Amino acid sequence: MKRLIFLLPFFIFAAAAFGQVLTGTIKNGTTDRPAAGDEVILLKLDKTMEEEARTKSNARGEFSFKLANAQVPHVIRVRHQQVNYHEPAFPGRTSVNMTVYDSSPVVEGVSRIDHSVVFQAQGNTTEIVELFTVKNASTPPRTQPTFEFYLPEGATVSQGQAMPVGGMPLKSAPVPQAEKNKYAFLYPVRPGETHFEIVYTLPYSGLLKFEPKLAGVEDKFYVVTPKSMTFAADSGTQFQSTDKWSVDATIKDVEVHVVDKAAPGVQLGFAVSGMGVLPDDNAPQQAQGGAARGSQGEDMRPGGGLGVPNEKPNPISSGQWAFLGVLTIFLGGGAAFTFMMSKPAAAAPIPVPQPAAAATSVLDVLKEEMFQLETERIQGKLSDQEYEIAKGALDKTLQRSMSRQANQQK
Repeated sequence: MKRLIFLLPFFIFAAAAFGQVLTGTIKNGTTDRPAAGDEVILLKLDKTMEEEARTKSNARGEFSFKLANAQVPHVIRVRHQQVNYHEPAFPGRTSVNMTVYDSSPVVEGVSRIDHSVVFQAQGNTTEIVELFTVKNASTPPRTQPTFEFYLPEGATVSQGQAMPVGGMPLKSAPVPQAEKNKYAFLYPVRPGETHFEIVYTLPYSGLLKFEPKLAGVEDKFYVVTPKSMTFAADSGTQFQSTDKWSVDATIKDVEVHVVDKAAPGVQLGFAVSGMGVLPDDNAPQQAQGGAARGSQGEDMRPGGGLGVPNEKPNPISSGQWAFLGVLTIFLGGGAAFTFMMSKPAAAAPIPVPQPAAAATSVLDVLKEEMFQLETERIQGKLSDQEYEIAKGALDKTLQRSMSRQANQQK
C-alpha cells in the first residue's frame, strides 16, 4: 500500500505528460492580423525528427496539438506562402506564438549593404570567398524567398551558407538558375539582416581578370587581397583604396579596394596577380569565448562557419560533408558547434552564444541540417552508409542539445 501511494504521483505525472495539449497562435506580421489557414506541422524531436501531426490555423490564427508524449521536444513548423517558419517547443511548454510574413519574389525594401570578394591564390588555383550583407527593411514587412547573385564563368562552387540575424550559420548550397552564371540561395530573406557566403575556385595562371556582374545595387563593393598579391583596377572604374572593411575592421596585412554605390552595368573590372593567402594571424582574436563578431554577434570573418579562407581550398562532395557531420562542443552553460565542411584544421569556430539564446540557435541549425540531409537522401546524393553516419551524428547532437535546454528550464 505504501509503495502504491509512493508511486501515485509518478503515474499522475506520466498520464498528464501523455495527454498534454500544445496550443499556439500565428500572427501575420505584414497585415498585423491573425494568419488564418496556414499549414501547421508538429515535428517530434526524439531519436529522429519526424512528423507527428499537422493541422491548419483557424480564423483567429489559432491551432492546437494533443502531444503523444509531452516529455519529448517538439518543433512547430508553419508554412506561409511557400516559406517555412519554425518555433521550438521544449518539454513543459504549453503554448507558442509565431509571426510570419507575406512573401513576394521581389520585395521592395531589400537592399544589399555590402558585397565583398576575397581572393587568395596558391599554385594553379585561386580560392574566392564572396560575402553579402542583405537588409530587409520592407514596409509593411515582407519575406523574399530567395537571394540571387552572379558568379564568374568557370567557377567551381565548394561551399555556401546563410546566416540569419543573431543566429548561427546554416549550410545552404546555391542553386544555378536558367540564366547563365546566375545563382540563388533558396533561403528566405526575412525582415532584418541576413548574411550570405559562397566559396568557389577558379583556374589560375598567376593573373586573373575579373569582371563582376551584379544582380542589384550595392552600397559597398569590396575587393580584398593579401598584400603579396597585386590589384589593378581597369580604367574607368571608381575603385578607391581603403583601410576600412565593414566585414572585419581588425584584419591586417590585406589590401582593400572599394566602390561606393555599385550598380548593374557599372564598370567594375579589375585584375589580380601574384600568389598569396591570408596568413593565420589574420584570424581575428577571440574575445570572451567567441570569435570576432558583427553587431548582431555573428562570426564576421570571411568564410566564418565555412572554414577560414586562410588555407588551400578543399572542395568536397555532399557525401563527404555528411560523413564529417557536425562536431558539437559544449562549454560551461552555453552550447556551440562547428560545421566540418572541409579539413578539420580549416574549420572556423563559431561564436559561443550565451546560454539563453544558444539552444534555440543550435536547434535551428540542426533542423535545417536534418531537412537538408533528408532531401539529399531522397535525391540519391548519399549512399545508405553516408546517410546513416550523418543521421546518427545529428541525432546524438540533437538529443544532447534538447537535454541541456530542458535542464536549463527546470
